[in-house]
Amino acid sequence: MAEQRLTRVPFYVEQASYCVGLHERATCPHCVAEGCPTLEEAREVLAVYRADRARRYGLDKRPT
Repeated sequence: MAEQRLTRVPFYVEQASYCVGLHERATCPHCVAEGCPTLEEAREVLAVYRADRARRYGLDKRPT
């Protein structure tokens, strides 16, 4: 069976992106002096999604 292509960004990735954008403009109720656990989780979600997408579509391979 052929590999399925991702045609739409998952909702949880959209929400993580929104969270990062929000924190670029202001703080949220969960922010503390040491950082924001919500923002850290959103960054992790985006990093995992980007790595998976790069691996799935061969974007992580450097041309030789």
